[in-house]
Amino acid sequence: MKTFLIAASLLVVSPVQARLLSNNLNNAYVYSVTSSKGGTELVKDRLATARDHGGAWMQITTDDVGYGHNAQARLLGTPLRDIRSEALCNVNGQPRPCHGRGTVIGYRRTWDASGREGGNFQYMVIPNGVGGPVRIDFQIR
Repeated sequence: MKTFLIAASLLVVSPVQARLLSNNLNNAYVYSVTSSKGGTELVKDRLATARDHGGAWMQITTDDVGYGHNAQARLLGTPLRDIRSEALCNVNGQPRPCHGRGTVIGYRRTWDASGREGGNFQYMVIPNGVGGPVRIDFQIR
């Protein structure tokens, strides 16, 4: 009977460990900045906006490829509120909103920075799998 219990516990642990590793966070970045002053600017793979942003309303969109939790964003040290989250799927090799179909590969979050002008934007998310928090520093002009 002891042999059966040991074997059963190994079957439970191994799939959980494999699932955690496969659900790890692979990448996180700022996808776009949209504001009343600067319009919509796609900024993926950049460290700063090219346009001046701010005004009555401003939204900053981040993408997580993989799985994380406890996402937080700040602009000039002030916490921002997550106003929209949507699942991302692999569409022709690119992370795009799922719109009800496909396998979820990550999440897109939109942060409200209304009433603020630019500055240092900081984003942090903790991977569901292995590794420490992923942190991003991004400059909004």
